[in-house]
Amino acid sequence: MNGYSPEIGGIFVFRGSLAAREEHSLPIWGYAGLGRHHDVIEVFRGNWALLCGDGIAPHVGRACYPGTGILPCMTASSLSLAADKTLLRQLMAIDTTSGQPSDPALKVIAEKLQAAGCEVHRLEGAADGRGNLIAIAGPVGLEGGLTLSGHIDTVPAGEGWSSDPRTLIERDGRWYGRGSCDMTGFVAMATNLLAEAASLQRPLALVLTADEELGSIGAGALVDQAAKLPPLPKSCIVGEPTSLRIVRLHKGHLKFTITVSGATGHTGTPVSGVNAIDGLRHALNSIEAERSRLEELRTKESAAFFRVPFPVLAPVRLSAGCAWNVIPSEASVDIGLRVLPDQCASDVLDDIRTALAAAMQGWPLAWSLEIYNDNPPMCTQRGAEIDVACRALVGQDQDIGVSYCSDGGHLTKLGLECVLFGPGDIAVAHRPDEFVPIEDMVQARGYLKRIISARCGGNS
Repeated sequence: MNGYSPEIGGIFVFRGSLAAREEHSLPIWGYAGLGRHHDVIEVFRGNWALLCGDGIAPHVGRACYPGTGILPCMTASSLSLAADKTLLRQLMAIDTTSGQPSDPALKVIAEKLQAAGCEVHRLEGAADGRGNLIAIAGPVGLEGGLTLSGHIDTVPAGEGWSSDPRTLIERDGRWYGRGSCDMTGFVAMATNLLAEAASLQRPLALVLTADEELGSIGAGALVDQAAKLPPLPKSCIVGEPTSLRIVRLHKGHLKFTITVSGATGHTGTPVSGVNAIDGLRHALNSIEAERSRLEELRTKESAAFFRVPFPVLAPVRLSAGCAWNVIPSEASVDIGLRVLPDQCASDVLDDIRTALAAAMQGWPLAWSLEIYNDNPPMCTQRGAEIDVACRALVGQDQDIGVSYCSDGGHLTKLGLECVLFGPGDIAVAHRPDEFVPIEDMVQARGYLKRIISARCGGNS
């Protein structure tokens, strides 16, 4: 008897005891002592599959191989997919909404990777309970290798879901749930890839951050702790949802607030105060002029941004006043500036300050501009090792830039060369009924295994 049949294909387990398996010398991955209800098959290298009933595997859809006691089991790729789904379900059930404690999810990952023999570092993040994690499989500190990067936090679930957003649901070839696409699905896959890796010749690292959705605050904390970090492979894949396309460029996102002071008084007597909204109007006129100017600007990398090839300046929130009959003593506007990858955000902001100073010259009271958060752009050069390797892997020649941000900008400050590549479509992220196509997960895993093998060696 043999453990593999070309008529059926796949991996099989012998129906019976370990002694019976050894008696027949079957080259198979595991065994099961089958009982009346559910029995677990032990599969090579710690993967698990479940058989139901008296030895039939209905979830596979095949009974015993005719004339033998051999059961068809899941293929290696199916086992990997099942492991990714299991870990994704576990992580999704933990509320990792940005700004809330996400350490419980990192604890699950850390324990899994430590059990697999990886070197694991738990690092401080922006606040207690919202830390970062770095794990390394294989030899630490050698040249070459690969870094995988993801964020553990998600945006709030919100309303409008067809099912519980914290429960993984499979339907229509998709996995639904908050974070399935952005980007807990990738995190689960990357974690398992490290746990599965064996006999690596070069390091395979995983960087997981908190509070990416709040402006990559966790990644910024890593930059602040750069001297304390273990050595990381320079080539890095950030697993944001890109529909399996390679993205080497993204814009930055600098958030700032303009505040204008006035003097309170009674609205029935306008001269009793100074309305701060009047001053803010001057500031907004200046911002509008700067917005129009920036929309005409193009840089070398603009061509990669097909829909929006220019920097974006966008007022997003106004605040002023406390009552109908009180002259506002303060008015403010929150503004987002998304610079192109090959622009310097501070230079652009200096131009905006200069224009504002001119517009506010006649205002009798104070005004200010304060930066809230600066999430830098990612500008990996075309021809960088990771760019060339990944585009060759998927057969892509085109340069693609995106207008959303990632941790890639901060990781660049750590000396990493990053591309974005991951399963799922960014268009369904941050929305009710977020999902990732299962086929995307299968393909992404296959691509990542190939590049891990190429860059790290060993058995990935």
